[in-house]
Parts: sequence; C-alpha cells; structure tokens
Amino acid sequence: MKITPQNIIHNELIGLDTEVVDSTNMSLIGIGGRVVDETRNMLTVETGERELKVSKSVSSFIFTIPSFDGKRYLPSKIKIDGRLLLSQPENRIQTKFKKKFRK
Repeated sequence: MKITPQNIIHNELIGLDTEVVDSTNMSLIGIGGRVVDETRNMLTVETGERELKVSKSVSSFIFTIPSFDGKRYLPSKIKIDGRLLLSQPENRIQTKFKKKFRK
C-alpha cells in the first residue's frame, strides 16, 4: 500500500525519515534521522552517529513520506502526534480506524 498523509498511521514507519518537533523532554526536540526500529511505546531513530530511543507518548514527529510522480521525487512532510502511534506496530497496521465526519 502506498503511504499517504491520510493512511500513515496504518503503515510501517521503519525506514522513514523523521524529526522530533515537540516533546516534554526538551533534549529530544530537533533530533532527526531514519526510523530503524519501533516498539509499542518507542521509536528508535538513527541520527548518523548513534541510535536514540524516543517515547511516542510525549513527542510529536514530522515524517517525510517519499513519493514519485513518475519522473520526479516529491517528498511530502506530515506532523503526527505520537499518541496516535501508541500500539504494537503489527496491531496498528491491521487496525482500521473509523472516519469521523462532521455534519
């Protein structure tokens, strides 16, 4: 399945580039790199020189989603509250969330 901003929480995050943009732990803000592992509560981000574990429940992330229009690379960025990602990856991917419509 192609990753889009609408379905990112139903997809695998390992391999995506990310940056921590908000966190209750101020030392984590600004950390960026590639997601190399994911557990129920943590994302492991490879920053180049080391791997850091970032708690999902207290952080917000910007993920860079790769996309191609056939000829060009057009990455898009999306901000996700880490609380939306709280669950085991294999269960989150299989879960279907109901869409909420406003009347």
